[in-house]
Amino acid sequence: MNRSTTAILALVLAAILFLSVNIFSANIFRSARLDLTENGLYTLSAGSKRILAEVPEPVRLRFYFSEKLANQLPNVKSYGLRVRELLEEYANRSNGKVRLEIIDPEPFTDAEDEAVRLGMQAVPIGTGESLYFGLVATNTIDDRQVVPFFSREKEAFLEYDLTRMLYNLSDPKKPVVGLISGLQMNADASPMMRMNGGAQPWGIVGAIRDVFDLRTVDTAQGIIPKDVDILMITHPLGLSEQILYAIDQFVLAGGRALVFVDPFSEVTARGQQGGQRNQQRAIELASSDLETLLNAWGVSVPTDHVIADFETSQQVNAGQAGAQRIVRYLVWLQMDGANLNPDDVITADLGPMMIANAGTILTLPDTGVEVTPLISTGLQAMRLETNMVRFGPAPDRLLEMFKPDGKSHVLAARLGGKIKSAFPDGPPKGRKDTGHLKESAKDIGVIVVSDSDLLHDQFWLRQRNMMGQNMVVPIAANGDFVINALDNLSGSSDLIGLRSRGKSNRPFVLVQAMRLAAEQEFLAEERKLKDSLEKSTARIAELESRAQGGSSDGSGGLLTPEQRAEIKSARSQVLQTRKQLRDVQHNLNRNIDGLEARLKFANVGLMPLAVAVVAAILAVMGIRRRRRAAAARR
Repeated sequence: MNRSTTAILALVLAAILFLSVNIFSANIFRSARLDLTENGLYTLSAGSKRILAEVPEPVRLRFYFSEKLANQLPNVKSYGLRVRELLEEYANRSNGKVRLEIIDPEPFTDAEDEAVRLGMQAVPIGTGESLYFGLVATNTIDDRQVVPFFSREKEAFLEYDLTRMLYNLSDPKKPVVGLISGLQMNADASPMMRMNGGAQPWGIVGAIRDVFDLRTVDTAQGIIPKDVDILMITHPLGLSEQILYAIDQFVLAGGRALVFVDPFSEVTARGQQGGQRNQQRAIELASSDLETLLNAWGVSVPTDHVIADFETSQQVNAGQAGAQRIVRYLVWLQMDGANLNPDDVITADLGPMMIANAGTILTLPDTGVEVTPLISTGLQAMRLETNMVRFGPAPDRLLEMFKPDGKSHVLAARLGGKIKSAFPDGPPKGRKDTGHLKESAKDIGVIVVSDSDLLHDQFWLRQRNMMGQNMVVPIAANGDFVINALDNLSGSSDLIGLRSRGKSNRPFVLVQAMRLAAEQEFLAEERKLKDSLEKSTARIAELESRAQGGSSDGSGGLLTPEQRAEIKSARSQVLQTRKQLRDVQHNLNRNIDGLEARLKFANVGLMPLAVAVVAAILAVMGIRRRRRAAAARR
């Protein structure tokens, strides 16, 4: 066999070996992956693995994905692959309990008819055809969980949504949450009312009902139903002694409670509009407290002040008549990172959360209650009188008054330890004593939050257009926090790790820090400018008054050369300070633009350049190797 034939055979064998290895690895190592992301976004969590290991009966997953149509939409195609691979991972780790079917519902087929019947959402694309991208999960008794359409904007919640489906199918009995609320959450709106355009429940109501059995407690009866596992109290208003006593005894007996009180509820205040009487009513309804019980539980949430925090404050448009002017609104806060307790399962890796006009949770002395902060401000915060926000937003005024007190203020906390009853003398008058509890037999389970606005859709949900369809997607983790808290109080923790995973939002923290420092410098210069303007204006007014003969010392007459020079100097100082302010803002933008350019170069230009350099080095090394080999043969 000559050398040429040997070379050809070697190439053929190499090609066969290459194809064989690829086919073998594609089938054997299909689910193998190396996850190098910082938070392990592509690794199935321990909570998911535990729930999969405990699936009691077979579950059928039908993944409807229009793969041929998705080839025309790269973004949908890549996300479809991500969902499919994760579903395959579930099936691989379920010990045969989860069976996955992948279906492409082509037009005018039985598969498409079945997809529509099962609740899949058809999204029209530009070609006039409809794209399907959803999931149906069923168990052996035909309980059904459905994802009508996978939205890329909810990718951060993908693993949680899938595991929750399995959890709901495996454990149909949901913990009962009893709701006591002074908010118009429309939790009792019937499906018929909603279909006829009636009041829609808040998004948080639907989120809770996905996992729990939510029921409204009739406070007029003054009792907590025996089947309630957790009490959720939101913005309590005018609760009678009878229901307060019922809550007190519920907690002492081992019942769990999630409490939202609020020094100023914007949602409630906006609901009362028109006329002085309604304005006064809005002020009365906007503040809520539960001090009778909270004090017995070792804490207090005063209603006379709200918390302002410069570092986490949100930017709003304070311009008028169409002019845009972006400033910080110090009482609208985005809590993330260091503001959330990383050591508590409820808030670990959670965020960001949107909070508005929150109060502060104060720990009372000598109660023995264990208070664990869950959400806290930084040190650039202070207390503001509630009256400063009751009559409408005034961002500029709040900035002028802002003087941080250097303290961290607690906005949400977990309460533990043993407590005594808020009714030491027994049941209130008119209530039969059926076994009054004077103190708790074991540690209580209570979580207190000093804001209720975070529950409203405005602060954590947005409508997004997805290929012509309006979809509601979360923009903050407010809903996650509430479900985490209820899950934890109900004793379930497997789902909590999922909800707090996979946050794909990766802000440029260095840019944010630079902007924050520059804004603080800008604000300090602005204060100096205003002080200077006030003094200069007062002095100029005094001098001009003298020139017109109106001075109090009778020295009227025209301005002297010295006075004119003083006015000129003051005006020059104002101009100089304004120039300094412009320089601060210019330097801010220049530094951020420069950093952005460097980041773009590192991400877009540096890697291709590095690859090109390595390729050039390898090419040069190859040429030298061949030359040395040729020289050796000679």
